[in-house]
Amino acid sequence: MRSPLTPNNQPPCESPSTGSTAGRRLRRVVVVILSLASTLLPLTAGVAHAAPVVAQQKASLPQFDRVAWTALMALEEISNGVTRVDRPPVLSAKYVALRSQVATLVAMRLSISVSGLNEAWARADTEHQIAVLAAVSQLGVPYRRFAMQPGVALDCSGLTTFAWGEAGFLIQRNSTQQMRSAEPRNILTAQAGDLVRYPGHIMMWLGSGLGVIHSPEPGRSVELKVLGSYSLRRSTFGDPSE
Repeated sequence: MRSPLTPNNQPPCESPSTGSTAGRRLRRVVVVILSLASTLLPLTAGVAHAAPVVAQQKASLPQFDRVAWTALMALEEISNGVTRVDRPPVLSAKYVALRSQVATLVAMRLSISVSGLNEAWARADTEHQIAVLAAVSQLGVPYRRFAMQPGVALDCSGLTTFAWGEAGFLIQRNSTQQMRSAEPRNILTAQAGDLVRYPGHIMMWLGSGLGVIHSPEPGRSVELKVLGSYSLRRSTFGDPSE
């Protein structure tokens, strides 16, 4: 039997557990918008009155990744489409165009089908769209063990916890428990934004082909990746929103 994991013997991406709240649907659209408002970077030129927390995150970003910036713009636009807390956001033409731009840039970077990724993101429900865009907004953020500081440092489960938190879901901080609490999926039934777990590591599926986004290991940053066939065979998929 495997011994209980502690901060001293955990694999790099096995963050400590945070209790029994895994998979609990929060339905907190207003809180999500407030969270987005407090963490989004300035998205237009000439904004001289940005809040300190926004300026701080801008200063801490290690690089200004075009894909990440465009994802932030899409997140801001979808937050503008919320009219009532009991209704899904209105997907404006501007948001759809920004989402398409992000998907196209991601697909080109990974050399996967542009049309396939655009279709996958359009097909995903709104919460999955927000989760995947939130993850993409962190491209270039350094890996740090046990960290969940958007724009500063994230470990693998910190990235997925943050992304799904932006979509309105509180999920476990530990990668093993994230997958145990998720509804099982496979590559044919998963949506963009669903979790992909390789032993000791959690990632997010991008929705088309074998593309994922993850925070890999010390010395590296949040990045896009195409899984190899060996990794795919050892991976499991799960939907944390169910």
